[in-house]
Amino acid sequence: MKSGACPIKFTRAVITHAALVIMTAAVLRAMPPDWAWAIALDRGERVSVALVTPVANNTEFRVWGSKYYPGDILSEKMSNYMLRRMREIPRVNAERVAGQTPDYWDMAGSSRNDLFIKVNLEQFDYSKKDTLGSKVHWNFALHIYVYNAAKRLVYDIVTRETDDRYYVLYNDVMERGPIYWEKFEKSPYWPALRHAMDEALDDVLAGYNGYRVVGRIVARAERVDGSLSAPKRKTDRIYHIDLGIEDSVMVGDILSVTRASSVRTVAPETPEMHFPQIVGRVRVIFVKGRDAVVEVIKESRDAPIQLGDALSMPLYGPRAAKSDF
Repeated sequence: MKSGACPIKFTRAVITHAALVIMTAAVLRAMPPDWAWAIALDRGERVSVALVTPVANNTEFRVWGSKYYPGDILSEKMSNYMLRRMREIPRVNAERVAGQTPDYWDMAGSSRNDLFIKVNLEQFDYSKKDTLGSKVHWNFALHIYVYNAAKRLVYDIVTRETDDRYYVLYNDVMERGPIYWEKFEKSPYWPALRHAMDEALDDVLAGYNGYRVVGRIVARAERVDGSLSAPKRKTDRIYHIDLGIEDSVMVGDILSVTRASSVRTVAPETPEMHFPQIVGRVRVIFVKGRDAVVEVIKESRDAPIQLGDALSMPLYGPRAAKSDF
């Protein structure tokens, strides 16, 4: 990008890393149909998430590797980027599978909790207008499909990225073809396309649409008299939990505390149903390998936090409390 160009600045909120979550079986039974593909994992269990490669470029837009490689490499670059982001997620084995239809997909040692993610680039529109500078505009669309280990489609969503930028001095690499990767990578279009891929992963794997770490409050914690690192307070509400560093817990994380009501039903195939509800939030103040200590920062007046309550948190990504329950 030439000097004089304005720095790239997204107007949409910067998304967090794609969040994978682990959920308990009791929570799963209570999930609405749209969340039915959320997955329960045992503590310490790892899962595989496979990206179907290459990402399918269903548009007419092409990026050549170089003048010596007159072939489209955009699908390959998008596949490598998404796979690298997926590999940042702890306790997840991210891999790639080839073939655009489920009949060709195979993961070594595949388990019931594994997922396949297929990504199609369905739209890549761009334009440039020169009026006392240059204004570039783009409109991208990604279609994401999620399949379970049985290769059954469980979720799909279309993610769009549209925006524009104004530059005082800017020569658009799209004006004169063919478009080579070296120049396309430095244009505003590649960061915008990466942003769309980040958002797609976030849409698919955040919240209750994947795996969620779930633990439990197991004991009350006590501060030592005279402690300089953690002096006693009259309002102390601190507890031991059975999640630790091995579960990606860090000091400062804010976790949701949940408690499920249980009812008997008249349906023989589901004799009992559960309704998990958030009753408070806690902050991690000390952490070890497999356990940690948390302090209460918010709780329900009618149902204060107690021993045995469950904890819920994203496996990866920001863990901040929301303003409401």
